[in-house]
Amino acid sequence: MSTFVLAHFTIHDQAGYARYVELATPIFMREGVKILANDTAPVAITPNMKGDKVVLLEFRDDAHMAHFFALEDYNAAAVHRNKASTLSAVKFDRFTAG
Repeated sequence: MSTFVLAHFTIHDQAGYARYVELATPIFMREGVKILANDTAPVAITPNMKGDKVVLLEFRDDAHMAHFFALEDYNAAAVHRNKASTLSAVKFDRFTAG
């Protein structure tokens, strides 16, 4: 069953974040992670939701997600993301009716 990650970013260093994207995007593609949404102008529908970007990822399952986030090259790229932005993320599963 698919595992999804919704990431919400506040970016304070555009060049640093761009470097992360440059390094990380090929890793996402190589590892078969689906980028379902990537919006640099999200519109808040609740007052406490603020940020510069949202990304919705789909992994094959929890093991695929754990494998991806443990990759040495991805973690090297993520250093740039962490320096350039503040990130909040949640993991969730696909809805299945009753």
